[in-house]
Amino acid sequence: MQFRRIRFENFTVTIFTAHAGEERICPPSELTRGMTAADAPAIAHLLEGKDDARPLHTIPVYTKGGFEALGGDHAPDPRPAGSGATQFVRGIDNYRLRSTAEGSEYHCITPKSKTPVFWERSFVSGKSGDTFEMLPNQFIYIAEGSIELAGQTFVGPTMLEITKPYTAKITEPVMGAKLWC
Repeated sequence: MQFRRIRFENFTVTIFTAHAGEERICPPSELTRGMTAADAPAIAHLLEGKDDARPLHTIPVYTKGGFEALGGDHAPDPRPAGSGATQFVRGIDNYRLRSTAEGSEYHCITPKSKTPVFWERSFVSGKSGDTFEMLPNQFIYIAEGSIELAGQTFVGPTMLEITKPYTAKITEPVMGAKLWC
């Protein structure tokens, strides 16, 4: 699996590209940084009854092809292009991603905080002309495509910190993630 990194002020983004069938082992220290349900109250209800589930520290955006998440004794969990912002993982002691198509790609957003913090997240996608709201204290990561915000055009991959309310307009089909604490 090949990768490249882009560093932003508050996050690092690693873009992974894989051949069909390639696997990437994801160590627990990277996936969760030791976080438990107590560190992610917003998703505690999603973790109930899933003893092997932990809040995901990183924020993935799947942009091309697809992957399967493999962990523990669970069936493969599809991660197709056009999805992402996963909130938790299961089977972290043996968690890996397997590419299901040639040229599959995902962007892994890693917060730079010294202490692990659970960032709430939502996947962002749309076609040209669509709009979405951005609020203060949010970040938007555009993996692919472009948006117009406050009269400026931003082309992915890029990360923006939002300081006041805006309506973003998609100018080229977009895949990305909205992040907030």
